[in-house]
Amino acid sequence: MRTLTALSCLAMLLAWALLPQAWAEIPDSSPIPRVALQISDHDSVRQTMVLSVAANLVNHYGIGEVEVEIVAFGPGLTLLRRPSPFGERVTELAVEKGVRFTYCQITVDSTEQREGQRVYLVPEATPTPSGAVRIVDLVGQGYVHIAP
Repeated sequence: MRTLTALSCLAMLLAWALLPQAWAEIPDSSPIPRVALQISDHDSVRQTMVLSVAANLVNHYGIGEVEVEIVAFGPGLTLLRRPSPFGERVTELAVEKGVRFTYCQITVDSTEQREGQRVYLVPEATPTPSGAVRIVDLVGQGYVHIAP
């Protein structure tokens, strides 16, 4: 009886000692962070900030380890207009860091109507029917919404 009790205690101690190691070997199955950055302001300080936040996120998590999409609408469309003082940064973030840029087609259409001429945007940007709807859709897909 003593032998059986001693073996049971030994088995429990062994299991207890190995349990944290078994937990440590479980792969992290959590999805990568997903961030939707909103720019709806014409202010160059705010536009610089949204680009800096995107760069900081990629630098912190690593390329391919975070999904970042900048959604420009309303007065924020100027971030993506050509010529743009931010053109080089936008290209670098898109090409080298994997940041996506989306612009609101409603804003483009209303701007073209108001200005009476075509709006030219950086080639890295892709259209979405509505910037606000795009943000809502991204949040519904698990993105965190940040409007710096």
